Amino acid sequence: MLFPDCAIIRITMVLLARRFLWIAVILLVGSVLIATAAEKRQQRPVTSAYFSGNEVQIQPLVEPGTRSFSYGPWIFGSIVHDDKASDHRFNLYVIAPGSQHQSPPPADEFNHSVLVNSAEDEGDKTQEWDVFWVVVLDPEVTDEIRSERELLLLGQAYFLPRDLYEIEDAPGHTLLRQLGIFSVSDLARFRRADGALPRAILLSAGAAVKMKVTPPPPAQ
Repeated sequence: MLFPDCAIIRITMVLLARRFLWIAVILLVGSVLIATAAEKRQQRPVTSAYFSGNEVQIQPLVEPGTRSFSYGPWIFGSIVHDDKASDHRFNLYVIAPGSQHQSPPPADEFNHSVLVNSAEDEGDKTQEWDVFWVVVLDPEVTDEIRSERELLLLGQAYFLPRDLYEIEDAPGHTLLRQLGIFSVSDLARFRRADGALPRAILLSAGAAVKMKVTPPPPAQ
């Protein structure tokens, strides 16, 4: 039986169509990966932090030729050569979860808030800050942590997790996984003998950064 040419789908045409389809799929996946990588490479400085319940402006100092401390797309400043925690430096806390610094997907896994324990006017002097991770474990903690006092109280308070408590139940579970804590058993070192966990845990980031803080305006 003869068919008009327009109704004939030859094998070569099918193979060619499949080849174009695969090329299109590869190009689409490649463009998505490039866009994802570009978003994560699009770094931006952290410009605000909480101090004693108020928001203050901060300015990361990035010196040419030095390594910077960053969390995802967020830059905190040049890394201090002597990165051991010191009583002579102030503290900077990166808190998860947090709504202060947010990015659109896929970089939203790095959303966080920043807390500092000093906002002194140092003039032109560059301040050095020990960096700490703060991860909220208690699902009942829903308010933003805005002062070091609140943070320390949460770290000293404990809660008894329910029987089926999983890492995903911790409000800061994304940061936990980024720090290599993937299961409840990985939290064993933080547990009390009765099984209670701190409402929030504090971990050294093993780094110190250079940054300036603009003191809040004087109270009227």
